[in-house]
Amino acid sequence: MGEQTILDAGTRAKLRDPAYFDLHLQATAAVRAVGHLCWYDSHFLRRLAIATRYLEAVRPGALPGFIELLSALRPRDGFREVVMDDVFDPATRAEIISVSRMARPEPTQQQAAENADFGRHVLWNVPFFLELQDRLRPLVSELAGRPLVSSYNFLSLYGPDGKCDLHMDHVNAMYTFDYCIEQDAIWPIYVSRVVDWPSTGRDFDPARIIADPDLEFREHLLEPNRALLFNGSSQWHYRNPKIAGGFCNLLFFHYYPEECEALVDPARWAEQSGIAELVPLCDLFQHPARDGLA
Repeated sequence: MGEQTILDAGTRAKLRDPAYFDLHLQATAAVRAVGHLCWYDSHFLRRLAIATRYLEAVRPGALPGFIELLSALRPRDGFREVVMDDVFDPATRAEIISVSRMARPEPTQQQAAENADFGRHVLWNVPFFLELQDRLRPLVSELAGRPLVSSYNFLSLYGPDGKCDLHMDHVNAMYTFDYCIEQDAIWPIYVSRVVDWPSTGRDFDPARIIADPDLEFREHLLEPNRALLFNGSSQWHYRNPKIAGGFCNLLFFHYYPEECEALVDPARWAEQSGIAELVPLCDLFQHPARDGLA
C-alpha cells in the first residue's frame, strides 16, 4: 500500500495552484528519497537533508545561502564540552533533591515509551526547574560564547534498566546542561567532538561511529552536583546500558542561540530564508515529528 498523505486544509487548497502542485511533488519526492534516519531525535537533520536535496532540484543557486543561514546553529570554532563542578549551593541542591524525590510521573503513553526506550521516568518543565534553568542561562551563555535562550528541560529518573543509545539532539536542544542529582554508582557519558553537518546522519552505524578515532569520544564521570555542558545537536553522545542496576537521577536543561527561533523550526525555514520555493516543503513540516506523509 502506498503512503497516505496527511495535509491540513490550507495546504490542500494550495494544491489547486499548478505551480505549487509541481513543487509539492518535488517536495514529496525529496521526503521519500531521504527516507528515515535511525535515531530517535533525528527530525531536524533528516529535514535538513530533505531540504538540501529539494533545493538542489528546484533552486540550486539558493542552497549555499540556505546552508550559511543555518550555520548559526553550529557552535563556535573549537568548542568542546565543559565539566562544571559544584554547580549549585547547598540550599538549591537540597531543593533539587527534594523535588526529584517527590516526583510522580503520570502513566501516559509517552511515559511508557520513555520506560521502554530509556529505562527511565521523565517529568518535563517542572516550574522550579524552569526557574532554575533561566537563572543558569547567563553562565551557560558565557561558556557557549554566545547569548542563549532557554528551551525545554526535563527530570530524568533512570532505573536499573537505564540506557541512552548513540544519538544527536534536535537543535532546540543545541546546548545541553546535563546535571547529576543523585545516583548509586557513576554512570559514564561519552561525547564526541563537534561534527560537520548537514553531511552527518546518513548510513547511521552506531558501532562504526563509536569506534571512529577521528570522532575523539571522551568519557565523563559525573558525580552529584557536577554537570556537563555539551553541544548535543553537533556532538554524538551516549551512555552504555546500566550493568550494575540501581538508579541515576539527572536533570537536563536545553538552550539554543538568541534570534534562532525560526531556524530551529523547519516549518519556518521559508519564512526565515526568504526562499519562496521552500514553502511547499515547509508545509509538509508542520508537525514537529512527522512530515505531511504518513
